[in-house]
This record gives sequence, C-alpha cells and structure tokens, in this order.
Amino acid sequence: MSTDRPHGKAISGALDDVGGEDATASTSVWNRELLLLLAVAFLAYANISVFFHFYEYLRTLPIDPKWFGLLIGAYSAVSLAVRPVVSPFFHSGNARRFLYVGTVMAMAALSFYGLATGFLSMLLVRCFHGLAFVVMGAALMALMIDHIPKGRSAQVFGLMGIITLLPNTVVPPMLPFLEGLLGGFSRVLLLFAGVTLLVFPFVRGLSSPLAKEETSSVRSPLNGKEIREDLGSPTVLLLLGAMLLFYCSQALIFFFLDPFGKNVGIGSTGLFLTLATASEIGVRIAAGSRFDRMDKVRLVAWTMVGLAAACALLGHARSEIYFFSLGAAFGLGWGIAMPVFGSLMFDLSPARFRVFNTNLGMQMFQAGYFLGPFIGAPMVARWGFTALFHLCAVFSLASSCLAFLLGFKVRR
Repeated sequence: MSTDRPHGKAISGALDDVGGEDATASTSVWNRELLLLLAVAFLAYANISVFFHFYEYLRTLPIDPKWFGLLIGAYSAVSLAVRPVVSPFFHSGNARRFLYVGTVMAMAALSFYGLATGFLSMLLVRCFHGLAFVVMGAALMALMIDHIPKGRSAQVFGLMGIITLLPNTVVPPMLPFLEGLLGGFSRVLLLFAGVTLLVFPFVRGLSSPLAKEETSSVRSPLNGKEIREDLGSPTVLLLLGAMLLFYCSQALIFFFLDPFGKNVGIGSTGLFLTLATASEIGVRIAAGSRFDRMDKVRLVAWTMVGLAAACALLGHARSEIYFFSLGAAFGLGWGIAMPVFGSLMFDLSPARFRVFNTNLGMQMFQAGYFLGPFIGAPMVARWGFTALFHLCAVFSLASSCLAFLLGFKVRR
C-alpha cells in the first residue's frame, strides 16, 4: 500500500470504490442538487459552443487574419496558465461565492464582444472571457465534488461528460436562425449573457452536502506544503500522466482527422465525430452505473489498449466503411476512458485534495489539446498521417502502461 503521507490512508479507503462496490449502498445520482449542478454545467459550456461561428465573425472585423489563430486560442491559453494557480484557493466554503463571481464575469465578457472591434481590444476580451471560465468552471467543480454520492463517481463524471457534449450538438445549429432573428453574432452573445442569469437561481437552490466531520478539512485553501505533498504523490502523478497522454492522443484525432480524410479521398469526415459522439453518449447512458461496480484501473488500462489499436488502424483506413466504423469505436473508448479517469482521480484523492486534483485532471485536457497539435503538425509535415496515428497509438499505450502501474501501486 502507498505510504504517501497525505494519500496513503485515503487510497486504502478508496480501493473499494476503485474495484467496485455494492450499488445498493450508493445514493442515486438523480437528486435535486446534482441536477441543478448539471444544468449550470450545461449553461457554462453553452457559452463555449456559441462561438462556433467566431472565426466567421472575426472576418467581419478590421483585424488582420494572421491574428485569428491567436484570438481563438487565447481563451484556452488563459485557462491552461491560470487554472493550476487558482485551483488551490477553491473549496466548498467559497465555491458558491466564486461561482457567482465567475458567472458575472462570463456575462460581462459576452457583452464586451460587441465593443471589441480591433485586435488588442478583442484579445483583452478573449483573455478576460478565458479567466471568467476558469473561475466559473473551477468553482462549479468544487461544488460538484461535494455532491457526488459515494460509489457513484464514474456515473456522475459520465453524466457530466454528456452534459458538456450536448451544447455542441444543440447550439451550433441554432446560430444561423438566432443571428438572422437578432441581427448579428454580437447580439446572440448578449442573448446568451442573459440566459446565463439562470445560474443564480440554480445555485441558490442547492443544499449543503458536507458531513460535519469533513467540514474542517475542505473549507479552507490548500497551503504550499500541502500542494507539494499532493504533487509528490506517485499515485497522483501516474494518473495525471495517463490522462495527459490520453488527451494528447484524442487531440491528434480531433485536429487532424479532416485533413487525413481529404488526403485519402474520404468525404464528410464530420460524420466520424458524429458517430463518435453518439457512441460516447450511448455507452455512458447504458453502462455509466456499471463503471462504479468494476475495477476502474483495469477498465481504463484495457480501454487505452483498445484505443491504441484503433489509432494504429486509423492510419491505414482507406474505405468509408472502415473509416466511419472506427469513429464509433473511438467514441466507445472515449466514452469509457474520460469518466473513469475522472472517477479514479476522485476515488484516489483524500477529501482535502479532491477539488484541487480534479481541477488538475481537467487541466490535463487543456494541456493535451495544446501539446497534441504542437507535436502533430511537424510530424505530419515530415512523415505523414500514418506516422501521426501511430504516434497516437504510442501515446495510448503509454497511458495504458501508467494505468497498469497505478493499479500495482494502489494494491501493493
């Protein structure tokens, strides 16, 4: 058993969750508090999906197109830089207050876009909006962690994943109609700023979930010594490494799928992601509660082996049936890996570190979607798409190895 000072005892207590436990001892996820928090998450991610037409909007402004990439990426860059810095300060004692602050910031940011007409002003708005989402998202996660029923973490993270996917399905098709009705993209953003007001009554409807004996450990910020101890835990580092490699692999698929499809003569590559999304949602609905009754470490490790095989096969896909079948297969793997990784971080973290570690897990998503394209672009230029997807397979296999090593670590 691990002897990490802040983690060893918690890991031993969490092994039942990792290895599965009797569902009859668990509380249902279909409770008022979680439904309200999922509604808040939907509103938060709808504020991202509304920017589906942002590139086209930038073309209507007097801004040199060479800056469009920076303006689009600034939002995520702020999150990548700021979230690790602010996450230690969020806890159940201040989460509601900061969620209110983040919501006001997000509403203000959406309102500022109509005032930004030049490069510098738009860059400032994008950075401010990214900061708003960090505050809003980190505070929401602090509240969410405290409302996850015992033995249901994988199911909750699966539902959270579905909720974050839904805005990408619902909002973009509405945008042409809304822009025509309201008179432009900036006015659509004002509409979404108004809709975001619903966060306030949703959050006010929450009750306090904390048991009295846990209150003192989670209602104050982490100090520097605690952060160093947490980040020195091999368990945390192995899990973060496995998550980072997984998201690097996923990002390479996402960003290079369309040019690969065109290169091999496959049209409508977007259908690949549609099938993957449907598969992701389907497996989480069908098997979400079962994940909590399985050995999560072995489940995610073998899932990453399967994704490695799919990555290697994708590099040799030349027919549409083969190509789109892999889309469904990837969705199945992603639909398992993402919630189970999040659940493992929850299960293996002491209550004191759950909010911080879960936010670090979310940070791995941002880091993977930055590092993946950064590594992938020069590889495609030099060795082509087949080599790129073989690299995806290597990332996935390395993630699997770290997961297996994690299992050995928590069981010895």
